[in-house]
Amino acid sequence: MERIARVLLLGLIAVFAFSACGKTPLSIPLDDFSLDIEATTNTAGYVVYPVEPASFEKPVINVKSITISGNATVTYTAAPGDNLQMTFYASAKDPDENGCTKTGPIYVCPKDGEKAITDSYTFINGDTKPIMLGSKNADVLTEGINQGFIWIGLEVTSGAATNVHFDFTDMVANVILF
Repeated sequence: MERIARVLLLGLIAVFAFSACGKTPLSIPLDDFSLDIEATTNTAGYVVYPVEPASFEKPVINVKSITISGNATVTYTAAPGDNLQMTFYASAKDPDENGCTKTGPIYVCPKDGEKAITDSYTFINGDTKPIMLGSKNADVLTEGINQGFIWIGLEVTSGAATNVHFDFTDMVANVILF
């Protein structure tokens, strides 16, 4: 009887702990990942997504909200000293179905109707900066995470470059379950 009471008590503690965690963000370290955007020249005013979405194992329990923070290092081909100012976007739907144009390895989408998930960032080739995905429109990021795939893209608002490559490191997902 004492053993059953102990097991029940431990079970109740776990339920309360899980419930409490649902209301405060859980911080989950993520593996480092990369994003390649083959071309961003001549796309001013447009959002560019890779053709293939980022895909991962769908969560067992749908999350209520998520933001992802960490560091982003960008490298690209451009004129020396040319900075890139950009905003990150996300789409939980295939850009091909949203009226975007497929151009080689990228989709080029009109900015109207797309959802920015960050404020604007300015990068110099080789820069590493702290970044937060989902600081804006976390709902689209959350929808993509819950379905197991999402397109992460960007709009270059200043500068021009090709072969844009991002390395995201020290990333942490801040998740709210309920």
